[in-house]
Amino acid sequence: MAKTFDIVKVLEVSEQNIKSVAQINLYRYWLELKADRDLPDWQDFNPSVIRESLPGIMLYDVFNANEFFVSIIGENCRETFGIPSKRSPVEDIVPANALPDLRSRLSHVLNTRKPHLVTKRMTWMTETSREEQQQSYTVLFLPFNIEHDKVQLKILNSLYFH
Repeated sequence: MAKTFDIVKVLEVSEQNIKSVAQINLYRYWLELKADRDLPDWQDFNPSVIRESLPGIMLYDVFNANEFFVSIIGENCRETFGIPSKRSPVEDIVPANALPDLRSRLSHVLNTRKPHLVTKRMTWMTETSREEQQQSYTVLFLPFNIEHDKVQLKILNSLYFH
């Protein structure tokens, strides 16, 4: 499980700043679905179109400004972060020291209704290896409209581990 997160850098969302081909393809697909609307609709999203991105995604349901639930976790995220694959409030999935940053990013996407791109580095130690490990990664947050009586917004985030 990740123990510390540091060196967060916000980047302009553009293909030049996205380093992963899978994330670029996901972003292009999001733009295609969006077309001339404010946001794409979740019901138009077809995961098979961006199959190469699926291991690195996390999908959030936004119930209100303070309630974020993780509904889907890709295999790479489960393995790298050591989190379970079950629908849960973010408080039950994300380490306490990383929670304020994640909540602020999800709130930012909820309030602006625009994509968001950051790079991060995390440091952790596992039970089997007491050596400190570091991993840098880029996170692309993409918002989707959803017609649901309780969910306000779906936020798909794609992680690319460097």
